[in-house]
Amino acid sequence: MSKPGDRRNLSLIRESASTTRVLDLAFIEDKYGEDPEYRAKPLFKHSRLNSTLIMKHALRASERDIFNGMRLCATKILFPLAKSDLSLGGESLFVGERDFARKLAHKIGTEDRMQIQADLDVLMLLDDLPSFDPFLMRERMRQIGREPARCYFDVSIADTQRMQQFVSRQIAALVELAFAQRMAAPRELSARLADKLMTDETSQSLEPLRATLRLTGEEYREGVFAWKGFLYYKWVVEEWGERMPTLARSILGARIVNASREDMANLASSRQRVVKVMGSTLRRVHEALAEYDQAFRALSEGRPTAFRDFLLSAPQMFLSIGEAVGIIKHIDSFWRFRFPSGRTPMMEGVEAIEIFEDFEATLSGISAAENESQMVI
Repeated sequence: MSKPGDRRNLSLIRESASTTRVLDLAFIEDKYGEDPEYRAKPLFKHSRLNSTLIMKHALRASERDIFNGMRLCATKILFPLAKSDLSLGGESLFVGERDFARKLAHKIGTEDRMQIQADLDVLMLLDDLPSFDPFLMRERMRQIGREPARCYFDVSIADTQRMQQFVSRQIAALVELAFAQRMAAPRELSARLADKLMTDETSQSLEPLRATLRLTGEEYREGVFAWKGFLYYKWVVEEWGERMPTLARSILGARIVNASREDMANLASSRQRVVKVMGSTLRRVHEALAEYDQAFRALSEGRPTAFRDFLLSAPQMFLSIGEAVGIIKHIDSFWRFRFPSGRTPMMEGVEAIEIFEDFEATLSGISAAENESQMVI
């Protein structure tokens, strides 16, 4: 069961949680529990799993020994004592900890592992992902033949609020095109529609956008979902890209003690490789997002068919973009968690070897994702 300090942290999740770090299934159940699609297409077959919180968690040193092999981060499943009051805390398991399948089966009330195999497959997929980026997650689910209800792939409330101004700026040209006859001030209208686009794409107030995109029915839902994905990635990259130079300097400037001369030389090379791959990855992501920018310019120039066709064919790009962004954000998040800003990072040689071996192994996943998606960026 969680400690009192953990309870306080847990109670703040819904207020500030990042989409990429927390999958709040308890909140989704509360909001969509009576929705027919939610009931017909749950993420997990066992209902207790569908009311948990699943989190990407930077492991403390005291938590690492519950795994076979070295890990710096893990996927944590939180079973809240009260779904409506997270301040009461809850119990937790880590995906992949020793004897995980048996512990999970006991937690959800069955002793038969075969009854939970489908849910174990989903949990292992979630653990393998660098983040809970909803656009990447959906494409990965499709690869294993699972298509849960759309509500599982929303951007978190906290991120939606942080994105508001950015999305409003991004869609301003389209608003001017679609709502040319409206009397409302363009800036005010853009802000209102940005909120609707990210939280309720079925709203009647978006009908002129639907008409402009020339999309109907399921094509409209798919097109808007893809559009939200590109807006999300552009926002993430704009926000995260500003931190890249500082992160690179911190990694290269970290002080390592109690290491042999050979280890110091290997660590110097490893750090250079990590920074180089992060930089080249960011450039490739920018190149991929430039394809979206080109398609959007066609829309703002009065050629909506080009933008529509791009959106409907684009979700496959999320595999590559999402893996790349998620992996770099993983490194950024871990580094800032382990070494708060304002001081020179310092670590023992053994810890440094563990950290940079993990970073290099994680970064190798970017090439794998690009090959799998067969997308050139």
